[in-house]
Amino acid sequence: MVQGTISPSVYSLRRRGQVVRLIDTPGFDDSKRSDIDVLTDLAFHLASAYQTNPKILLSGIIYLHPIDQPKLAGTARKNLAMFKLLYGDESLQSVVLATTMWRDEIQADAAQRVTQLESTPEYWGRMIEHGSSVFRHDNTPESALRIIDHIIGRRERIVLSIQKQMIDEHRTIDQTSAGQLERHEIIKEKKRAARRLEENREELEASLRAKEQQNVHQLSEEQQKYEREIQQKDHDIEALRMSVAELQKQKEAQMVREEEELQTFYAQQDAKYAEMSRELAALLQQDTQASSDNKGSLLTVQEKQGGQKESAAAAAASSQEDKAIVERMMNKMNDTGLRIQMLSEQMDAIENERRMLKAQEKKKFAKRGMQYGGAGAAFGGTAAGAAMLCSVM
Repeated sequence: MVQGTISPSVYSLRRRGQVVRLIDTPGFDDSKRSDIDVLTDLAFHLASAYQTNPKILLSGIIYLHPIDQPKLAGTARKNLAMFKLLYGDESLQSVVLATTMWRDEIQADAAQRVTQLESTPEYWGRMIEHGSSVFRHDNTPESALRIIDHIIGRRERIVLSIQKQMIDEHRTIDQTSAGQLERHEIIKEKKRAARRLEENREELEASLRAKEQQNVHQLSEEQQKYEREIQQKDHDIEALRMSVAELQKQKEAQMVREEEELQTFYAQQDAKYAEMSRELAALLQQDTQASSDNKGSLLTVQEKQGGQKESAAAAAASSQEDKAIVERMMNKMNDTGLRIQMLSEQMDAIENERRMLKAQEKKKFAKRGMQYGGAGAAFGGTAAGAAMLCSVM
């Protein structure tokens, strides 16, 4: 559960003659996604892997914990609780509890934190009793490979709790252990919002009676906020009542929508690029013509200056007029040059953005269910409760 990960993605490497795949999963501390989205995404990908023929089974689970955090905060506690429910007691012997973010200045404090984590049953204590191993990852390839070698050496294949419950027992997400915890949290948050809504309603009625317009406006906005929050919680509860088949349909529909949106965006960019190309071609032609005209005008000015003598006043006026002509020509050429440069930069930006989107599209749609990324052995996750799933082929 690595902070910043949007969907499960796979990093592959070869080790001891075997292909090792590290599956980077989204976390429940993502500011860009709700916990419901994360849970349904994880449930879908893990259940889909187990449903394939042959089944894709994991060899181990690496739980990453940043040791520079002084205590297990609320989000980290939830991540740990959800971790245990998603993967189940039977998988704990294949779990590696890896501490990260070690620095020289926190060595003593960090060692005490590890001892506390290991000795507290509701933290790591019970997991260690069930066979989980503790490793220190100091952000080097060597320490990462030690963890991978440990998993390879166990030669295990595990079935996760969420996989058994959704595939073998045909449960919907809200009927799984992890789903029940999430549902409980949603209901608790909904009750809290409903209580605040009721308290706010009483304050609003009192303000209306007292004709306190400023208070009425503020309380009315809060009322709408709590009503929207309750509606969202109802939607979240409904979203959990989904089977693997329903999740598959939802994912397919989502992929179709995303592909349509992408093609619409490409069409708009193509039209914009074509319009810029036409303007650029016209400007280049105009610039070439202007350069030729300016050259002729400058020659005319020079010929006039070398021609017959004029009175001092006439010569001064003529000189001022010639300077103005030259200045106007130069200004026009500069404006055209700036516009040509700006158009060229904008067209380059469109091309670069398209290349980037094409690369993302290739990654995203190359595999349905799992997105594959680059190879690597060092674990980058540092969020509290970050996890990587490990499959050895």
